[in-house]
Amino acid sequence: MLLLACVVSSAAQTDYQKAIKSAYMEDLMMKKGLIVLKDLHKQLEELAKDKSIPQLNYWLCYDEYYMAMYYENEGEGEIAESFFEKGINKLEALNNKSSEDYALLALFQYSYIKYTSLGRVALAKRMAKNCQQAIDLDKNNIRAYVVSGMIDLARPRIFGGGKVGESYLLKALDEMSEQSIQSKLLPSWGKEEAYEALIRYYIEVGRKDEARDFLAVLKELYPANLQHDSLKAKL
Repeated sequence: MLLLACVVSSAAQTDYQKAIKSAYMEDLMMKKGLIVLKDLHKQLEELAKDKSIPQLNYWLCYDEYYMAMYYENEGEGEIAESFFEKGINKLEALNNKSSEDYALLALFQYSYIKYTSLGRVALAKRMAKNCQQAIDLDKNNIRAYVVSGMIDLARPRIFGGGKVGESYLLKALDEMSEQSIQSKLLPSWGKEEAYEALIRYYIEVGRKDEARDFLAVLKELYPANLQHDSLKAKL
């Protein structure tokens, strides 16, 4: 029992978000396949068997999101699609979803929608509903606003896109903190993704001076950002 208590205590002090992102970058740089993320996923699965830390289920899904992103980056669209779909099914099946669960679910759906043609309208409606659920449950959840903003800017203008996305993303950057409660067990992502989404939007609509300004801030705050060079190439 003492050993188990030590393991659980250690698990509660681990920064899973940082570990997952580091594993993703390591797998991309090694170019030997999905190794580090898979190993981390196995560790998370073992730890999640102890129900005393329910947040571990969130990090299991988050790890799977980056598995999908890895395969997408490697041009393995079908495998990426299967991971996105797996994450969506897992999050949709959760009972008593939190604001964070809804925001992550919407992020999965946002990344998955390009792989499907059938049912795209219905999926878009579910995404919007999940974002609103995330905001309704916690109006201080930066990730709810960031994903909502990303989805709005990606929606075609003829279908009402572009109405609130920029303001949501600017609100996330200027007015919101990464965490309402400081804890390594809780997610803190959002600001880096908001910068990326705004830069893409400003490039798309021809506001290149603003895109350059935000790109400079992105480079300063997140020097290891993987999107910087590709965004810069579009300016």
